Amino acid sequence: MEKLFYPESIAIMGLSKKPTNVPRIILENLIRWGYMGRIFGVNPGSADMHVDGVRMYKRIEDLPMIPDLCVSLIPARLIPDTIESCGKFGIKWMAIPSGGFNETGEEGKQLAARAVENARKYGVRFIGPNGLTVANTANGLCLPFVPLYSPPKGGLSIITQSGGLGLMLWNLMKNENVGMAKFASIGNKLDLTELDFLEYFARDPETKVIAMYLESISDGRKLVEIASAVKKPVIIFKSSTTPAGNQAAMSHTAAVSHDDAIIDTAFERAGIIRINRFADFLSLAKVFKLPPLHGDKLMVMSPAGGFTVIMADLCEKAGFSFADPGMDFYRELQNYSNAGVINFRNPLDMGDIYDPAMYAQVFFSVLHNESVDGAIYLTQWPDMPRGEDVFTRMFNTDLSKEAIGALQSSGKPMGVCLYGDARTTFRIKQNISFPLFNNPEEMINAMKAQAQFHKRIGRGSFRTETPERFDISAARTWVAEQSGVIGEEALNLLAAIGAPAAPSAVADTPDSAVAAADRIGYPVVLKVVSPDAVHKSEAGGVLVNLASPEAVRQGFAQIRNNLTNYKADARFHGVRVMQMAGPGNDMFIGGKIDAVFGPVVVFGFGGIYVEIFADVQTILCPSNREEILQKLKRLKTFPILAGARGQAAGDIDGYIDMIERVTHLMAECPQIAELDLNPVRILADGSGVVALDARMRIES
Repeated sequence: MEKLFYPESIAIMGLSKKPTNVPRIILENLIRWGYMGRIFGVNPGSADMHVDGVRMYKRIEDLPMIPDLCVSLIPARLIPDTIESCGKFGIKWMAIPSGGFNETGEEGKQLAARAVENARKYGVRFIGPNGLTVANTANGLCLPFVPLYSPPKGGLSIITQSGGLGLMLWNLMKNENVGMAKFASIGNKLDLTELDFLEYFARDPETKVIAMYLESISDGRKLVEIASAVKKPVIIFKSSTTPAGNQAAMSHTAAVSHDDAIIDTAFERAGIIRINRFADFLSLAKVFKLPPLHGDKLMVMSPAGGFTVIMADLCEKAGFSFADPGMDFYRELQNYSNAGVINFRNPLDMGDIYDPAMYAQVFFSVLHNESVDGAIYLTQWPDMPRGEDVFTRMFNTDLSKEAIGALQSSGKPMGVCLYGDARTTFRIKQNISFPLFNNPEEMINAMKAQAQFHKRIGRGSFRTETPERFDISAARTWVAEQSGVIGEEALNLLAAIGAPAAPSAVADTPDSAVAAADRIGYPVVLKVVSPDAVHKSEAGGVLVNLASPEAVRQGFAQIRNNLTNYKADARFHGVRVMQMAGPGNDMFIGGKIDAVFGPVVVFGFGGIYVEIFADVQTILCPSNREEILQKLKRLKTFPILAGARGQAAGDIDGYIDMIERVTHLMAECPQIAELDLNPVRILADGSGVVALDARMRIES
């Protein structure tokens, strides 16, 4: 891909002198940006000898050399043959901005298929079609067909499915003095996808931060794999997210899990920073120009007391704690105080410190304090009459040099938010290298994201191990022998993976039900076995605490009658006789196959109200105990499991163990399209965890 971003020669297809010629804009961008490689024009229908001094040729085969890159902004119908001509001539890299392919209908899809076929045949790699393709500030490469000035050079590289959004981001970057390294507008990504550019930018020494705007994800599993190995911040704005389950689903899993939650859990696993506001691209690019934040103890400072209160609230919501720099620090501040009317503490109201030179001393002392991990500072540059009064000096003094020095000396970050009129703040941002944030919300959220990124890098790569007593061969054999929707007999699979289920047996007569209850031991539960009663409780198909043979006989008849009343033509295959589990908390474990990210598991509060409360978490498969515990603690019901209001804690480790085993099952048996274990009871006496009901759908 180096030749795509650093070509030493470029051929521009369709170039001409016509005033309306769009490929000519690409040439003008290259000249304007200072590209120094050789450029050739190719246009069979043009009589021009040159365009802006660039020599023209009728055919690709007429070129005096094989260029590193060919840019083809020509009608879509001509693209497949052009790819073939380039491939035969030896050109290996192409940029195709043209639209009119799979985004337009059946004819466009056929053109897309031919384009890919010819590219594969001749070993041609291309970006596009239907995008602005690539730009590189390091060498003046600019292939978008819109007239552009070069943004400032910097470390942010952009991958976008929308060229227009990418160009808007360029303008915002200029306003905020955020520099760009490289740009890739991937369009329909028929060949090169976001994954190819992510891998390249991960290796690229010019790229420090990777920003991605995606409307679709080519391969979710591969994205997680690649991003997990990237040691640079990866920021993604994922649009076009809609909840799954708009249509009726067989399982609770499909009803309580949705695409956005799966994206969140996948990005978290990979260490991807997900944003939901376009402006966050810039605030995060800024925060990663600061030294790393290794910890959560912040010093919050402002010359306006109200701002310290606002920032304190935001810090607490973000999960930061307030650093305690010690009494010696506060006693030192008293020496700088003008009237002595403010009680110094963290958050630090600096409104009584008038001398700007003392602010520099405060920054130095704060950032070099061992009890402080980082700092945030909010101030303003008001439009004031010129004067020599203390307030003009207090607010209109440039402290960037001192702040930068304190950062570089201490190796700790200090986020700075500056308010003022737009012209003034724009001028200040253009004239200093220190990043300035526009509001405290974006500053504090960016600081938190930066801290989490460095914490993840410190943890190392994500690892999983197959649990003990997990017979994957037996599990695969059992699954291979099944098909379609399977009811409670799915509990039989749990034995193979080492997960406990309540002892049970299926009975098709009252006598066999009593015999099963005698073997299992009273009291027992009876559950209807019928393919027409997916949700048993709705069909009156569950009876509990049956303590005698007569109760079992009567229960068998009652369940059969309830089923008939529920659905007259329902098929009755008998009842499942199950050991009555002790009291406890009913939870839920479910699995499904996501079209983008593969097998996922959903777990949380269970029972008949699982869909109503939707207190669930999602994980990719397979997972490990650490990740599961982290997610489990996010459940609203976790305090109950941990022993709220004097109650004994349940067997949380047992529940985690069962979830872990199900994640490995889903990863090893892709035929399981959906799986429900509900309820999974965490017994109140702490004696264990047991699955009480199950349902799954197996596809070949």
